[in-house]
Amino acid sequence: MQFDSLIETLYSRHYFNDPASLKFSQETSSHWREFGKKTNVIMVKKPGEVIDYEIKAYGISGFKKNTLLNRLINIPSSYLLPKILSQYNANPETTRCAIGISKKLNIIFNFDHVKHILIFDLLDSYGVFDSDNLMCIIGDGHGFFGTLIKSMRPNAKIMFVNLGRNLTIDSVCFSKIHSEINPLLLDDAEDIKKISSHSVIFLEAERFKMMKNLKIGLFINIASMQEMDESMINAYFDIMQTSSAKPYFYCCNREEKILPDGNIIRFIDYPWFGDLLIDEPCPWYEKYPSNRPPFWKKFDGTHLHRLIKIN
Repeated sequence: MQFDSLIETLYSRHYFNDPASLKFSQETSSHWREFGKKTNVIMVKKPGEVIDYEIKAYGISGFKKNTLLNRLINIPSSYLLPKILSQYNANPETTRCAIGISKKLNIIFNFDHVKHILIFDLLDSYGVFDSDNLMCIIGDGHGFFGTLIKSMRPNAKIMFVNLGRNLTIDSVCFSKIHSEINPLLLDDAEDIKKISSHSVIFLEAERFKMMKNLKIGLFINIASMQEMDESMINAYFDIMQTSSAKPYFYCCNREEKILPDGNIIRFIDYPWFGDLLIDEPCPWYEKYPSNRPPFWKKFDGTHLHRLIKIN
């Protein structure tokens, strides 16, 4: 399956000719039902019968088009972002790669991309990318972190897992950077047999049970697990324990978050297990650059991050 076909399949399932509010699955939390109403993907036919997709996402991650107006608006934060990278000794190679990806996507480089640079460097220092096993990213905003990993580690085998509506967006963005890759969309048990011959795999969270017993060496979730219902969080932790690769799991989430339906999701209440390698407030998640005075703003609550080794 080529990217054109994969994206068309996801688009037809989750966006084509149907009101957005009617396409929510039972795995979709109240958070994503609320934010999903404001998110859409539109198929656009360009000259020469070329098909492209216009993304109008809300609450997923920063994704402003790189227009002259947006560049002018973002001058203050663009000036402050290098200060964060310098403060935490970001690897220049990782930084160049992330900036290059944002340019190819024709979007404004922002804090979301900076945090991915810092997290990549942090995880790289623990050697978690030095493996032939699958790396699974759960809820990757616009597919950026997976794109960064694949750009920095071309031999990496990456699985994107996301709600189908958001996975469509992940696949569109990733394909603009790595169009040469032959991706795999996991739909049924027969597709599992094809994993070994693909380096990039997409799996709708609605089919998350297909992750069971896969040899995944690294699970990653950045600022999205707390947007899930508690039952889904527990389900993902159960899945992790079925991997025979003794995987790592890195998670960065807010300390506490109240979902639109009133449920309170707490980082400390996740069903943690395994050996703790990192356990602290995430240092670069204390404040972020803004385009309005006072130009540095605090996040809504403390963000924690952990890296565990599952034995």
